[in-house]
Amino acid sequence: MAQPSKPRTPICRLTTGDALIVWAVRHWVHSVKSRLDPRDLLRHGFATIDAGDQIADDMTEAVDRLLMITLHEATTVRDVGCVRCPTLGDGERDILQAIALAQRGRRDEAVEVVRTWLPPASALVAYEQVAALGRGLCMADLVLPIDRERLVEAWWIETVATHHQGSALVH
Repeated sequence: MAQPSKPRTPICRLTTGDALIVWAVRHWVHSVKSRLDPRDLLRHGFATIDAGDQIADDMTEAVDRLLMITLHEATTVRDVGCVRCPTLGDGERDILQAIALAQRGRRDEAVEVVRTWLPPASALVAYEQVAALGRGLCMADLVLPIDRERLVEAWWIETVATHHQGSALVH
């Protein structure tokens, strides 16, 4: 019996850091499928976080290496949306989860997430790229959330945030 699928997180509900990584992954995949070099586009995108040219270069190389490892070594099919897809794919969610864990120093947990799509030796190499992405985002004060499932259910926050009376839910 097939398991029910999880609700898919709308892209519009992602944090800035999440959205930047998803943008990079999707454009990398699109460029590679089109036989184009994605690195200049990624470098310009990462430069928008104002963490410095070296950080933009480091993040570009980390995305490129992580996705090349995934392209050649993945043991499962990765769900990555096209550049216009309105929801987060499972492959994208896993990358974001691994980065969020790495940002918090939870290396073993991050490696376990990466091992859901890569063999053990490749997962260790890929983790270094995940950690580099996490460091680059931290340099711009962008810390990724760990619990993405709650983002789907966060519609009520917009109502609370615009509610004209005080609420026991907000401190």
